[in-house]
Amino acid sequence: MEFQLHPASSRGTVRSIQWGRRGELWAAAVAGVAAAMAVSLWITVPVLAARSLRAIRARAQSDTRSDLVTARREWRDLEARAGAVRDRALDAGDRLSRIAFLYGVPVASWPRGLNPETGLLSGDAPAAIGSAGERYLANLERGRDLLEAVEAKDGGLAIRTPSRLPLRSELVEPSAYFGPRVSPWTRAEEFFPGIELAAPAGSEVIAPAEGVVIFVGHSPARPNSRLSRLGNLVVLRHGAAGVTLYGHLKLIEVRKGERVRRGQRLGTVGSTGWAVSPGLHYEYWRGAEGRLAPTDPQFAILDRRIGRREASLEKMLATSAAGPLEPPPGL
Repeated sequence: MEFQLHPASSRGTVRSIQWGRRGELWAAAVAGVAAAMAVSLWITVPVLAARSLRAIRARAQSDTRSDLVTARREWRDLEARAGAVRDRALDAGDRLSRIAFLYGVPVASWPRGLNPETGLLSGDAPAAIGSAGERYLANLERGRDLLEAVEAKDGGLAIRTPSRLPLRSELVEPSAYFGPRVSPWTRAEEFFPGIELAAPAGSEVIAPAEGVVIFVGHSPARPNSRLSRLGNLVVLRHGAAGVTLYGHLKLIEVRKGERVRRGQRLGTVGSTGWAVSPGLHYEYWRGAEGRLAPTDPQFAILDRRIGRREASLEKMLATSAAGPLEPPPGL
């Protein structure tokens, strides 16, 4: 096999290379390898490229799914935190409204934004809670300022105002609520002016505020007297804040005329009177418009939530019992 190399100019010398049989074999081998490599690359390059593309897409999809999962988790966490902030704000608004009710704050001066009926913090979306939260916070601060001004005029008002559960027990369950009902004894319609709190026999009954004992013992039995059904009674007078009554006691541990402090033991839970199981009958007669009237005792329990949702100041004022009721003994 002979290869000739011709120069670009006609004056140049033509060179030739001659391969023998062995050279021809080497040339054929090199050409074969080159051809094989070309065919291999023609087949494998697209395959490798496709695999690489699939791997890139898979990683991208995996990263996208991971990002979506992370985003969803972060969004749920944000919703939970926003909901918790909303619930705390509503609880604070309800607490302030109850104190305003107990202090006799006029409705006209109370921030309407704290009324649940306005729905200021009724949304669930974090953005909605955030935008409404600033307005609600302004209402909370205004309400707090009003209550502080009331307390500044009467330094003893807070300790004389019933504001805690009158039982030192974790096992407490309401069995009858304030309001109209059918009497379980007479089967007649009646207005129930207190709350029945089921609790273990012997549980401590405590004063929800500072006061003076104005009655201990049994109320005299009279025709249609509801108080005579309450067995052992204790009645406390809390000055202008009103009167509280405790019935069905097993033991009475205070005496008439004694001044008691908030949290002081009055006696123990029993089942005296018409009670069928151990429990405490609790009434709160609030001073309003120059007279005493029973109101829902749940409004005067700020340290525990006993089965009641938030209520506006207007609704709390509207819950006092209408019509004459047998007043607590000792008045």
